[in-house]
Amino acid sequence: IYVGAHGVANHLIQMLEAARLLIDRNDVHFVLVGTGMQKEWLQEKAHELQLNNVEFVDPVSKDEVFKYIAAADIGASVLKKVDAFKTVYSNKTFDYMACSRPVLMAIDGVSRQLVVDAECGAYVEPENPNDFAEKVAAYADMDVDIRLKQGQAGHAYARAHFDRDMLAERYVKHLQAIAS
Repeated sequence: IYVGAHGVANHLIQMLEAARLLIDRNDVHFVLVGTGMQKEWLQEKAHELQLNNVEFVDPVSKDEVFKYIAAADIGASVLKKVDAFKTVYSNKTFDYMACSRPVLMAIDGVSRQLVVDAECGAYVEPENPNDFAEKVAAYADMDVDIRLKQGQAGHAYARAHFDRDMLAERYVKHLQAIAS
């Protein structure tokens, strides 16, 4: 599943190209939830390529998003291959981790390192649909217990390192240290 913007920066065409490579697998289905400047073009492209393994879902509330993620086997975080994106975390990654789902990380840099450190998924070379398809196929073939273990590892890592209360407390202590 992919949840989020369907814009130029997201470069979701790589997911459609991966879906095309996996069209003969009846156990692989791509769901893209959200909207954006490129959604209509992506839908036209999926129709043109006759991708019956791709579904587009209109934007839903945050509560609904979590239901979609929970129903999926894996979540995808995708951005263009641009150096500036090496310093950003994708919000959707934390949504996947919160729902205990492994992450296919098609963003290099700190986001890639997050998935490595949390042991919660796999890195996909951005803008490489062959690599994307290979990783999706590997997860489809993977023992469900391994996928569950990765998802749980991501959830535990997010709770240990990105809990808002803990981060706020750490920030307050930092400010107090500066002030004194």
